[in-house]
Amino acid sequence: MHLKNIQLMSDDDRGILASQSLCMTEMFLYELEKKFQTKDCEAIVLICGSFKDYKLISTSKEEPNMLFLKNTYELEVPFCYSEFEHAINKKKILADTLEKAMLYLCELKNWESQQVKAAFQKMKEKEYKVEIKGKQRKLSPDKTKKAYPLIELDLKQFTLYLVVEDNKRNILDKKLIAETDTYLEEISYHMRELKWLTDHEVALFKRANKTVYTSIRLS
Repeated sequence: MHLKNIQLMSDDDRGILASQSLCMTEMFLYELEKKFQTKDCEAIVLICGSFKDYKLISTSKEEPNMLFLKNTYELEVPFCYSEFEHAINKKKILADTLEKAMLYLCELKNWESQQVKAAFQKMKEKEYKVEIKGKQRKLSPDKTKKAYPLIELDLKQFTLYLVVEDNKRNILDKKLIAETDTYLEEISYHMRELKWLTDHEVALFKRANKTVYTSIRLS
């Protein structure tokens, strides 16, 4: 199986760490892709707090639910929230925390660490700027253009764009669709369906009761 979800959380910050760290956990999963395999782990919850060392406290859920999959690892992770709260380089702190925890698990469970290290290296090279292309990518009817949703993830906001590029990957147009809080469910509301209406107009439909969409019309 492969990793589907990773969360960082703290018991004493009213969910702030979990919310702000989502951009880094999603970036890591995106860079890791599905090549990284484990025998019994598809989700990891990193419990961040004033612990002296890393400690694996659980490897499964007897009653899985919408928040936690059955094959979920829970790991105690040393973390100083007060320092993080006032830090300037929050993304780097989150990425470093995630990397140390993942490498600890790699050593403990004999997982392939090179793929993990390579994913974090890509994150560093991109300076932790998170841009994720949506799975919906469609060619125009005349096969000369491609459209796709582009999601930018940040600490306190997610931004969704609709992008059209030519066959040489030159961007022809980029349109702001929505700005949301750091919840994937909110951003997915604006991404029900991507559809070319003509050779020169593409639309991104919302998950609404009535037909609602935003389109790019190329001249």
